[in-house]
Amino acid sequence: MDIVQFDPNDTALVDAIKKIPAFNPLTGPLLNEVMKTVTIRDYDKREAIINQGELDQCMFFLMKGKLSVQVDGIEVGVLDKPNAVFGEMGIVDSSPRSASVLARRPARCLALDISFFDELEGRAKLAVQAFFYKMFYEILVKRLREANERIADLDMQKAVMENMEI
Repeated sequence: MDIVQFDPNDTALVDAIKKIPAFNPLTGPLLNEVMKTVTIRDYDKREAIINQGELDQCMFFLMKGKLSVQVDGIEVGVLDKPNAVFGEMGIVDSSPRSASVLARRPARCLALDISFFDELEGRAKLAVQAFFYKMFYEILVKRLREANERIADLDMQKAVMENMEI
């Protein structure tokens, strides 16, 4: 893995980050505070980004590539859309990683270390926390909606199969 610290003078990188919808509400000093904790990480094919069972304080945004989400070595999902967010669940509840994420092909991710929350004070801390809570809320609502749709599809498939057995 290659790690590059965020450079506010790197206009291509700044533009790429601005394309991530989660960062749209951030401007000025608040954006600068958050960007201090950002690294860009390049991963080789089959390299682990997150390991199931580990604890850490990073969440990730896929910039390019294709990732495999695995639980106990079995693929349960694929991330291939730019700006896909992953690794946020362990941050919300401080639990060990529930899945591993590996690069299916070379990938670039923006990593955000949220341990910097502890260093912030006053209004800046409240503003950053509010931003992240809103972002987590939106991510979790989207995932819940997708899970509900999958459950409804499975229920429909089950009903069709039960009717075929008659």
